[in-house]
Amino acid sequence: MTEESATKRRTYPLSEVFNEAGLPDVTYVPPAEAKQLKGSLATTGKHVTLVGPSGSGKSTVANRALTELKLSASDVHSLSGRSYTGASTILEVLGKEFSVAPTLDDVTEWLKLYRLVMIDDVHHLSVGARAELARYLKLWHEQGIRFFMIGIAKTAEAILGADPELAIRNDTWHISAQSPAFLGELMDKGEAALNIRFTKGGREVALRAAQGSPSIFQAICRIAAVEAEVLESQEELREVDVELPLIRDAVVRQYDGRYLAKIVSLARGRRQARSVHDTYYSIVDYVARSGKTQISQDEMYHKVVGSDAARTKSRLRNSFYRAMKNLPTVIEENQLSEILIFENGTLTIDDPVFRFYLDHLDFSRVRSQVNIRRIGYEYDVAVSFAGPDRVTVESLVRALEKSGLEVFYDFDEQAMLWGKDLRKELGRVYSEDAQFMIVCLSDEYPERDWTTFELEVGKEAAGKRTEDYLLPLIVGDHQPAIVGLPQTVGHLSLKNRSAEDVASLIQEKIAALPASRPNDEGEDASGASSEESEV
Repeated sequence: MTEESATKRRTYPLSEVFNEAGLPDVTYVPPAEAKQLKGSLATTGKHVTLVGPSGSGKSTVANRALTELKLSASDVHSLSGRSYTGASTILEVLGKEFSVAPTLDDVTEWLKLYRLVMIDDVHHLSVGARAELARYLKLWHEQGIRFFMIGIAKTAEAILGADPELAIRNDTWHISAQSPAFLGELMDKGEAALNIRFTKGGREVALRAAQGSPSIFQAICRIAAVEAEVLESQEELREVDVELPLIRDAVVRQYDGRYLAKIVSLARGRRQARSVHDTYYSIVDYVARSGKTQISQDEMYHKVVGSDAARTKSRLRNSFYRAMKNLPTVIEENQLSEILIFENGTLTIDDPVFRFYLDHLDFSRVRSQVNIRRIGYEYDVAVSFAGPDRVTVESLVRALEKSGLEVFYDFDEQAMLWGKDLRKELGRVYSEDAQFMIVCLSDEYPERDWTTFELEVGKEAAGKRTEDYLLPLIVGDHQPAIVGLPQTVGHLSLKNRSAEDVASLIQEKIAALPASRPNDEGEDASGASSEESEV
């Protein structure tokens, strides 16, 4: 027996070779930035920042660099921003980490004990904590304290951009999408460890599908090995193929927990409200189908608003621009800021794993959870009120908007109304463009010409609707007598209801509407279809 055959091949479990949850040592390939990063960490006198999208392996690269520099736990204090998402200041974060009072003096004394303080996932710290960290970095630098920050590019730029002098006190390294050669070397190491060989076609499919993301590539290789029943190193060489449809579905399932609920929430819009024109859904649907990492607002406008009939296009256009105005807030509310960036009229996907997920997600899964309505009205609510009640009504409008409702409020539509025939435009809004009309009642309401006009239009529209339309709300001291609006009609009063209560009740009424209604065919000028009159 030869010495070679007598030597037993080491057996590796699959999870130590291919594993998207972390970059295993067996298949670790140092990126081009690793040497320079290690050099920066070895050089005293500067903070160091390592940035890259999710799944780029930046945490693994950072820890490998520290290990190679022989920096031990006594030299480096490590913490994760994920553990302190609720802390409002960096002193609170570090005070809890070191179990000391959250004061500058107490925290600084502890920081001086280490050659380096590493904050992984720094983007998970609160905005307040990151802002305070930016303020103290220069001070701590002057005292010989060094920070090693790891996160996404957007957050790092916000921290380091707070003070121009920080740029010369910090080295920043970016890990971006990796080359086919990098991923090929990773695959070669995995093949050697498991004693397998990927088919030529399978290798090409995996390299193309991964889009430069080590995390996606690890997932594809692992799932392909599982399909070939390779769960550990093989005694005999085994061939493994990559069948994209099968692999794709399995990879998508791997990332469902991270992304699906957030995509559904984003498609629903603000505060989970059902958008009148499903505008957020249309935006997200197009982003998913586009296959792009950067999409301009103009491009989304043409795809979402399109070339519909002039009347429908006007409604969609207004809804689209309101959605884009609120998009940064919606992204923040759904904790997608580390993935999606909307700045200067461009939406950027800053996470290749998320782009891969969108590319291969069956979007009907999102649609089924969004509950598309297509009700054909531009606004959920239009408010009619007398001028002297504006302060009260504006508070109500803001509460309605905060709950995610689309509201027609004249001061918010000055650009649209400017230069128009107001009787014609307001008549259209109160008759055709809103699902509900809130009539804000006070002693002043029946005394004003405009409110009399608006109510007459609203009453005529109500006669053509099959659902409730006029919703009387007392905003004054008592309920005035108004011709054509009997006191037997259900009223609410802001005396015993908060604006937030009213918003919740409107949401309940919207939730009770049918999931879908005719929108494009058989619709008359009032927004009601000919079929509805037969119900």
